[in-house]
Amino acid sequence: MFNYIKFAIYQLIGFLGTLPKLLKYKNNPDKYSSNEHFNVLKSHALKSLKLVDIDVNILGKEKIPNEPVLFVVNHSSMLDSFILVSSVDRPIGCVIADEPVWKNIPILRDWTKLIKCVYINRNNNREGIKSIIQASKNITLGHSMAIFPEGDLTWVKEPNSLVSTFRSGALKIAYKANCPIVPLVIKNSNGIYDGYEPIGKIHSKSIEVEFLDPIYKHIDNTKLKSSILADHIKNKMEDKILEFNYKEEKSMA
Repeated sequence: MFNYIKFAIYQLIGFLGTLPKLLKYKNNPDKYSSNEHFNVLKSHALKSLKLVDIDVNILGKEKIPNEPVLFVVNHSSMLDSFILVSSVDRPIGCVIADEPVWKNIPILRDWTKLIKCVYINRNNNREGIKSIIQASKNITLGHSMAIFPEGDLTWVKEPNSLVSTFRSGALKIAYKANCPIVPLVIKNSNGIYDGYEPIGKIHSKSIEVEFLDPIYKHIDNTKLKSSILADHIKNKMEDKILEFNYKEEKSMA
């Protein structure tokens, strides 16, 4: 529980410490770049993970195209957003579930707005479509986005799966933006955070993140069903997790 207490205290102190920059950026929206906005949060994420001894090894950065993309990320831990932000070297906005617990956190809600995050209502199709359109618009304007298409934690949604079934409609962001999809696989994060709510136990652990080859199938074939593409990406992620697990087991034998 000590790790969690350290982590929670740092979230409070760390975000309070960003207030001067936040106010400066909000009051001078044309003076500061997206990179400057995002780097504040990336620095916070890196320090948060280091504080609780979660080491992140990153593979495949060279595969990311030099253009706005949609990052598609698996989701097995409450700390995956920290891992994602600490792993990406460009400004990204995230598509976030439109839940009060996340949407109304003071200071954080202002930062999510600055980095162009989009809240999505998963229970209202009309509102959901608006969010997909907004996220795709961000990409066409040059700002990469990221989604967790499982829609919930893997072990909550499908306890026996490496990656749970995607909400394939989320991939429509890339269809509408006509941009590449870059799968990002987070390996070994299951178990670093016990619990499903903001309060839980944090376990120190080594994590591996891998960017896979960019996907253009939906650009080359606009009639490709998003459900088929979702299964393709999910299978690629599972293969990488199995490969990682095998190496881990072999090294411990």
